[in-house]
Amino acid sequence: MEQNFSEIMKQLKAQHAENLQQMPLPPGVEDFLKAKILEQDVETVTFMLKLAWVFGAQAGQQAVAQAQVLETQPRKKRIEA
Repeated sequence: MEQNFSEIMKQLKAQHAENLQQMPLPPGVEDFLKAKILEQDVETVTFMLKLAWVFGAQAGQQAVAQAQVLETQPRKKRIEA
């Protein structure tokens, strides 16, 4: 059975909340988001989520590409004393 978005977000929050609390956001983001929620501006909030999703996907793809490049490079021999 497929999980719904709410369940997935609960799991992600439980797994990553502590690390993400340490991540700073630009000044004013929380106030902006609160205002958009109070205005029921679902379009802007959805746009923000889509941007975050795309940026995250791009970062993930870049990390995979970088790992693949590193895997194909010959390893240098360690010099032991």
